[in-house]
Amino acid sequence: MSNLRISGEGDDISGLLAMLGGITDPRKARGKIYSLSFMLASALVATLAGATGLREIGSRVADFGQDLLARLGAPFDHFTGRYRAPSEKAIRALFEKMDVAAVDAAFGAWLFAHAVWEPGEDIVLAMDAKVLRGAWSEGNKQVTLLSAMVHANGLVAGQVRVPDGTNEITQVAALLENLPDISGPVVATLDAVHTQHETAFLLVEHGIDYALTVKGNQPTLYRKTFEQTLPLLQKPPQHEVEERGHGRIKKWQAWTTEAKGIGFPEVATAAVIRRDEFDLKGIRVSREYAHILTSVAGNRATAAYIHRLIRGHWGIENEIHYPRDTAWREDANQTRTGNSPHTLASFRNLAIGIIRRNGIRKIKETLEYIAGDRDRVLPLLATACH
Repeated sequence: MSNLRISGEGDDISGLLAMLGGITDPRKARGKIYSLSFMLASALVATLAGATGLREIGSRVADFGQDLLARLGAPFDHFTGRYRAPSEKAIRALFEKMDVAAVDAAFGAWLFAHAVWEPGEDIVLAMDAKVLRGAWSEGNKQVTLLSAMVHANGLVAGQVRVPDGTNEITQVAALLENLPDISGPVVATLDAVHTQHETAFLLVEHGIDYALTVKGNQPTLYRKTFEQTLPLLQKPPQHEVEERGHGRIKKWQAWTTEAKGIGFPEVATAAVIRRDEFDLKGIRVSREYAHILTSVAGNRATAAYIHRLIRGHWGIENEIHYPRDTAWREDANQTRTGNSPHTLASFRNLAIGIIRRNGIRKIKETLEYIAGDRDRVLPLLATACH
């Protein structure tokens, strides 16, 4: 991996260790051998080395070299003359009891604070849920997590568990409370299941604009949006993009208009995006329409901007969900005890964020590179801290 350099004494990871150590420690004070920051840092490095579950985390930590253990803050055993590593049992017990809300809040705030932003750049958050298909709760329900990813850099800024017996719609408020402090314009993109009056009110009350796709689950709202945007399709597109790849030609055309007479909280703009797909001979094979309502208003609500918001929303699948499934085989993982499934997912989010902070796009290859020599992780962690 050409983006990574060989570790050295100058690799300062104290900021990361401080963040990890500041999370609520669920263990009793009596009998603790390892600091919380060391335990969590060890689990993070194991995750960055490709560990898919608690057994593999324990196995990789047991193989850490003495120098790496020392840099992570391991206790020194004067009887053996060596730094000590925690057992799988100790790591498992910690993950089961972790305060996942505190973990997600700390990880999200730390990643967000260390991200690089362009001056005046809007912060756009994609909010979407992921089911951990192999993990089941004590109530025999699949574990579902609702996350907020920053479009621009693929960092997870917040995540919450969807409680058994509810759905992701009910957890937007909890996710908003879990987000770090964000200054400047913020826009949230959500799919059609979240096109609800209550969700729009919540976002606006938090000072966040929304861009929501409207579908048949809201028939009256869909009809009004359709009627508002239908005349636009008789005019030249206000924005157009064409891409070629995988034996197909894809074309997106977008239009926007003022949202008049649509009864939805703080709605300012209605938009329609038409997506056509052609074969290489120019014969159309499919056509789809997306209807959008947004609180973004005025000169900001250009067709190009709304198109970028909607296309960027699906980045959470490619940037977060897909790597967690392919690099860490998340859907196949059957860890089920306590808060372990959620905690593991949070560490994968943090690992992805650290890799992206280093300007690296290839997640799986990076894990394989670190697995070959665990000390290679130190410059990765140091760069992410600064």
